[in-house]
Amino acid sequence: MASASVQGQSGDQPVSPQTEIQRLLKAGIKFFQDNKDLQALDVFKKAFLLSSRLPEPLMQARCLFNLGAAYIATGKPKKGLKCTWKAKEMGATTENDGDFSFNIAAAYDAMREHAKAAEFYRKAVREYKGRKTPKVADALIKLAYCLATMGNATSAAQSFRLAGRAYQEVQQLEDAAMALREAANYFLRSPKYCPEDALEVLQACSQLCVAITNLELLGHLHNHLGLHYAELKRFTQAEEHFVAALRLCRGQHFSLRKRAVLLQNLGGIYNAQQESWRALRYHGEAADTYGVLGERAAQGQCLYNLASAHSQLGNHHDAQLHYQQAVAAFVDAGDSYGEAQGCEGLGTAHFCLGHPDRAVQYYKQALALFEKSKEASDVPRERILEKLADVTNYRETL
Repeated sequence: MASASVQGQSGDQPVSPQTEIQRLLKAGIKFFQDNKDLQALDVFKKAFLLSSRLPEPLMQARCLFNLGAAYIATGKPKKGLKCTWKAKEMGATTENDGDFSFNIAAAYDAMREHAKAAEFYRKAVREYKGRKTPKVADALIKLAYCLATMGNATSAAQSFRLAGRAYQEVQQLEDAAMALREAANYFLRSPKYCPEDALEVLQACSQLCVAITNLELLGHLHNHLGLHYAELKRFTQAEEHFVAALRLCRGQHFSLRKRAVLLQNLGGIYNAQQESWRALRYHGEAADTYGVLGERAAQGQCLYNLASAHSQLGNHHDAQLHYQQAVAAFVDAGDSYGEAQGCEGLGTAHFCLGHPDRAVQYYKQALALFEKSKEASDVPRERILEKLADVTNYRETL
């Protein structure tokens, strides 16, 4: 894209058409950089109309190329595609070939022709290589999302990983960290899932977090890293990232809901590590925070988790109390599946407390709720029937 001086010699002398075109192109590029795509489209149109009156096909080609980019950016990909191909035919300079391929890809992408888009994004990556520019990484990111849309999670993950490395080369560390986090996400979603690939990009992303100063982004990254490590059952690393995210969740970066989610995640990590005594604090605080927010379904889940932790510790009286509170929250939220889980927990708590009749009552209630729930399956039904059989055997023994 062109950039040049745009001023005339003095206020009294007329500005030449060439100078005015340069001024318009420079203004359009600035609008693009500021994400003011409609304003860019307006000035690029003026530049092209002015260039079409001049016997200078190369300048006209450059104006047409920029106009095509503006059409693509403003949701008119077919017009943009036509302008871009025409600009190429008219001799748009070879130094813009990478931009040409990228813009063609972007037009096909917007038209949902993802296979064609992927082909041109790959071409753009090849053409940009050798130049120290973030455009290589930008094209790899776009290619990755195309591949993901086409259902190729493995190739998408690899493209995100390459984008992360490319952003690191031009010192765009925040973009690099986000690309690597996406790579981990798609490696974990891939049918050809390889834990080593996921762990490699998670570790690389973790190392980049040290250099990130945007605290909101940093908290977001730590939370997602924690979730991905938890998926891999690397609970120590998951805990480290959740704790780091929780530390950031205060002051101007404080968000009550984010804090509740992090508390809930930490409680889950301690449950998974069989450290229920540590989980109690986090589940309890998460339940209180969701209560303040008025999110009864989420509060019910935290109360249920809190009751389960008490149950694992043998605190059956406390477990029974919190299962009861969880059921009340699920009823308020209209969550019949959650209510069924709570009733099942109540059945177990009463059985452990030596109240078999109450246990039977709650197990039967849970069975009825599971069957009417949208998430009904045979698994909870079979599990509860086994528990009912255990209670029956216990009563016969008595």
